Amino acid sequence: MDQVYEPPRRLSLLFNLGLGFLALLGALVLLFLGSGNAARDPNLPLLLPAILLLGTFAFLTYRAFLILTTRYLLDRSSLEIRLGFQREIIPLNLVEWAHPISDFDSPMPLPSFLLPWQYYGRRNIRGLGLVEFLATDKPNMVLIRAGKRHFVISPASARAFAREFEHVSALGEAEAIEPVSQNLRSMLGEIIQDGTAKKLLIAGFASVLLLLAVTVVLSATRLNVTWITLERVPSNRLLLLLLVGVLAWLLNTLLGAYFFLQSLLEKRWIFLVWGWSVLVSLILALAAVFMSLGGT
Repeated sequence: MDQVYEPPRRLSLLFNLGLGFLALLGALVLLFLGSGNAARDPNLPLLLPAILLLGTFAFLTYRAFLILTTRYLLDRSSLEIRLGFQREIIPLNLVEWAHPISDFDSPMPLPSFLLPWQYYGRRNIRGLGLVEFLATDKPNMVLIRAGKRHFVISPASARAFAREFEHVSALGEAEAIEPVSQNLRSMLGEIIQDGTAKKLLIAGFASVLLLLAVTVVLSATRLNVTWITLERVPSNRLLLLLLVGVLAWLLNTLLGAYFFLQSLLEKRWIFLVWGWSVLVSLILALAAVFMSLGGT
């Protein structure tokens, strides 16, 4: 039976979600203020920082997704590491040892790019080679050697994980399995093998492209539009609808793909999630058309 170990998540999630929310809020405020009104032109010095804040929001949201999905599974056949759309299955006979970082005399060099309470990335370390970090808690880091590969993980208790690894290793391998290394590209191949999933993903992407074309064309060919508040505003305000549509599409696509690959929901519910992203984009495109009617 698998022993499931999860990393401490509270501090890293609070950091990413809190800062991500502030970045999104700041971007929306800057986009709203920078889009101007019927009496003045757009303010580019406000729009450019908004784009940077949106990029920050997207990055922090993806990091939160990685943290939420990180887990380590140990049984008599393998050690499995999961995070996001990455999956590593390492046969237990290939794992030479697993030691808490605190057992070593020298401090462990960390990846060059770090955010508080999260250690993801790779780094070449003298004497070890390329080390892959998939951890959230430095005091509970465990260094694992599997052939020529090295991983750093952080279960809630490094000592407890190391003891369980020694115990499972002593019992011997239950069955021979092959190593597996999956990433987003290989997992996407699994999804598109399903005909309905492939059609819905293509439809979702096409609907976002349609929303992009509608909002850009209307923004370029209209001076003003009627906003949801019934006031006349510059037509570039329609790009806010594009932003909402893209965010909804990304969220629904990633969540649906994760649920699909992990078999966490029935396919009909996953298809509903993907179908909803198509509907949202079409509704927003239609709203942009109605707002532009009668514009000058």
